[in-house]
Amino acid sequence: MGGETMSGTKISKLVLGVVLLLVLGTLVIVTTSRGDLVGLAAEVVATPAPSPTPTRLLTWENATLDQIRFGEPKVVLTDTLGLRIVGWISNAEVLILRDTVPGGNGSAIEVFNVETREVRRLTEGRFSGRPVWNPAQQVVVYLQYDEVRRQGNLIWHPLDARAGQKLASDVVLPIVLVDEGNGAVAYSTGEKALVGRSVDLETEKRRFSFAQYAMRIPTPYEWIYQTAVSPDGNWQVVYNCENFLLVNSQNGTIKQLDLGTEVIEGRPFPRWALDAQWSRDGRQLAIASTFGDFLPRITRLLVLDPWEEKVREIRRPPGIIFSEVDWAPEGRHLLVSGLEAIGEGTFLPRMWLVDVKMGKIRDLDLFPVARSEDPRGGAAWSPDGKHLLFYCRPKSVSGAALCLASAEVE
Repeated sequence: MGGETMSGTKISKLVLGVVLLLVLGTLVIVTTSRGDLVGLAAEVVATPAPSPTPTRLLTWENATLDQIRFGEPKVVLTDTLGLRIVGWISNAEVLILRDTVPGGNGSAIEVFNVETREVRRLTEGRFSGRPVWNPAQQVVVYLQYDEVRRQGNLIWHPLDARAGQKLASDVVLPIVLVDEGNGAVAYSTGEKALVGRSVDLETEKRRFSFAQYAMRIPTPYEWIYQTAVSPDGNWQVVYNCENFLLVNSQNGTIKQLDLGTEVIEGRPFPRWALDAQWSRDGRQLAIASTFGDFLPRITRLLVLDPWEEKVREIRRPPGIIFSEVDWAPEGRHLLVSGLEAIGEGTFLPRMWLVDVKMGKIRDLDLFPVARSEDPRGGAAWSPDGKHLLFYCRPKSVSGAALCLASAEVE
């Protein structure tokens, strides 16, 4: 009996000890401050756990052609003579050319704000080729004909200036930016070199060898060179029907790039560019190319990596004549404008959206009544990708017009 009592006592004490521990633990928890509980909860939340599969965001980079939507186009600017788009210079402003004299014998360079519809005229006269936009300095550079001296002058025109300053006289195309975009040069037939100066060193003349790239075929349009400057202003391509040149804007070094050849009936013909545009990241160029002197033009849509010197041809619908190209913000989609042959000697202005990555093409039937017999007014995509501005001739307007359509990914 005594042993049983001892054993029972021991068990009772053990049970009592366990109960006391539980009670003390409860008291500790009850008396724990709210801040400590938050800390404990944070530790629990921080415990690694399997992550759910992230939802893929729909952006320009991964959007398919069908996911890019366009709003109803609206006429935003009209003119009885003619309008041409040079290019966007911000998300709201576009550089344009407006005809001031019938027959293209006089033009005006203007800045058009698509939000306020305000037009600001920079200058007017006769110009060779298209103005060149210098993004690094926010300056328009152009070649203006001097009616008195009968020669072309190279003009440097800041957007906030009432008049431009002359950098060179008696010169022809091309226009080339130099000195990290702080100056410009053009071709002097007398000196057989690119001549001009930097705006920082007004007394110092700049001169670069260019005779080997001068036009071998005389034309009534002088040296029909075009210049496309990279978004950062450090590089530019200068091209015509004979040459496609990559030029460094810092030191003026020139490199000839090969766009490839087309073989017709066993004869090779070098490709040359009708239009070239840099992607927003400056890594590649979209090129509307042709070859020879055939009419109508047989054209190709190319994407060029100027650093690796690799050319890729993008599939296109048959019977299309490309004239101008422009990139969406992300460097995957291209806006292409030109003509489509609908019969012998008959062409219809068209616009297409091209997925460069997938090689697919979508017809943009944005504004059927706005299609013009003359597509040279161009089309351009705003830097942020939110708007398309394109040349149009709606039935409701007498003469040329520019139309604006919103763009978004859905």
